[in-house]
Amino acid sequence: MKNLSKLFVALLFIQFSNIIAQEQQEILIVGDMHQLPGIVKRQYKPMVKKILKYEPELIMAEYSKTGDTAAMGEWNARFKEAYLKKKDSFNLDMNVINGLLQKPNSELDSLQFRQLQSYFLSIGDQGNHRMYGYLARFGTTEKFKPYGNQNTDLTFQLMRKLELKKVYGVDSHAGYAGYWPAWQRSLNSGTKEGKKAFKKAMRRDTWGNIFAGLSGSLGRYVNKPETLDAYYRINSLRYEGFGGDDYDLQMKKWDDRNVNMAKNILEVLEKNNVKRTVLIVGAGHAKAVSEELKRLNANLKVIMYNDIKKHIK
Repeated sequence: MKNLSKLFVALLFIQFSNIIAQEQQEILIVGDMHQLPGIVKRQYKPMVKKILKYEPELIMAEYSKTGDTAAMGEWNARFKEAYLKKKDSFNLDMNVINGLLQKPNSELDSLQFRQLQSYFLSIGDQGNHRMYGYLARFGTTEKFKPYGNQNTDLTFQLMRKLELKKVYGVDSHAGYAGYWPAWQRSLNSGTKEGKKAFKKAMRRDTWGNIFAGLSGSLGRYVNKPETLDAYYRINSLRYEGFGGDDYDLQMKKWDDRNVNMAKNILEVLEKNNVKRTVLIVGAGHAKAVSEELKRLNANLKVIMYNDIKKHIK
């Protein structure tokens, strides 16, 4: 009996320790525009500075999960085709690849970046394939040409400055095919009042982005709770005046995608012993993913971008 009691206490201690470890994990969710208008293309720069102060240990982004051909086919058919050709013909020595993955990026040259790019293509890792292609072209210097693009100006700059070796793709398109056609059909068949409400939201968003961009506060504007809610509603047509089979279909597919993304995020966190993580996603995902993460794991501390100051050391 004594041995059984000790075993029971030990198991409780292990379980309690795991809960404590989970409670210490944080995820900062950053909603973004994917691509900024040229007039405000430098607006990712202040976001990078702010996120660096948070001192993240790992970056996740809206790339297809490694090997997810459904997501590749939906948004990047050329990458999917290249991956399917490359996966069976990759012949670089894995000892060489593992060695490169152990070295700081600042110590690698263009050829070595290309080797890593080729490796990540062979396993269907879209995010790292893009990142190492960027590093092969531009290196790890602090200077960069702003394109107003989420990948080059936000995700890749964070990876460069933090000397992180791998960005984690968490997007999922399982069962997502048909969302966009259903969304368009639903929009076209909406009532006059529904279409009017949708156009008003789009117009408010356009002007809000312009003014916020010109004033240097685009990141803060996009990540306001009401703005994130607006994008969520736009992406799933949550307005009165819309209905029918296409409406239900597109809304379900959008919601399922966010649920699957949250599950992929938790899988990454489970496999990596880090405290502070950043998730970079389109603004339409931020609200739904944050709510789903809270529902799936109450021990995870979810922080929204506009609350970052409270969590900077």
